Amino acid sequence: MSLTATLGIFTAPTLRRVRREEVAKPAFNKPDPYALLMACWVDHMRTNDRDLSAGGMKLATDAGQEIDVHAAQRAADLKTGEAVGVMIDGLSQLHRWAICKSQGISRGWRFPNADYATALQEARAELEEKLRKHIATRLYFL
Repeated sequence: MSLTATLGIFTAPTLRRVRREEVAKPAFNKPDPYALLMACWVDHMRTNDRDLSAGGMKLATDAGQEIDVHAAQRAADLKTGEAVGVMIDGLSQLHRWAICKSQGISRGWRFPNADYATALQEARAELEEKLRKHIATRLYFL
């Protein structure tokens, strides 16, 4: 069935099987777990906790509850951020300040005799070790 296009009939395209090696696989870059946990912690630090009203309290009813997956994920992220905050509070004051400055929580550097870059590297190494061991955050590192 191979006639030319000048006669008004097109040729059937020839298909060939492509090898698996020739197929481009989409690259999946696993996100940095430290960066994800720091984002949860920064979000936890910047939440407005001044609303202590009873507006969120509702009576339990027999009706089915609507589940908002976005609100549930935000609540889980805030709990994770709270756990990260507890581990950051366990660091020395120099390391705590270096992490707060690196995430934009604090602006100035309070320790003129200490080098910020080396303090941040030490703080990140110490915090990452704690994050790997903690039950609430160790799944991020798998």
